[in-house]
Amino acid sequence: MSAVKNIRSLSLAELKEYFESIGDKKFRAIQTYEWLWKKNARSFDDMSNLSLNLRKKLAEDFEFNTMTID
Repeated sequence: MSAVKNIRSLSLAELKEYFESIGDKKFRAIQTYEWLWKKNARSFDDMSNLSLNLRKKLAEDFEFNTMTID
């Protein structure tokens, strides 16, 4: 079993490959990337322009780690 990967570690190109591999459209990668890096989403639930099923799939396949300052 492979370790769950932090979604923030993926480049835009890697996100496009991921969405294509699950049979979704590549533009979902841009939406997700914008949520991660422009809109500062704190969870997959914040990504309101993605379907609930897609957000659940992302949560199954990836971790969503945010940076914290001690």
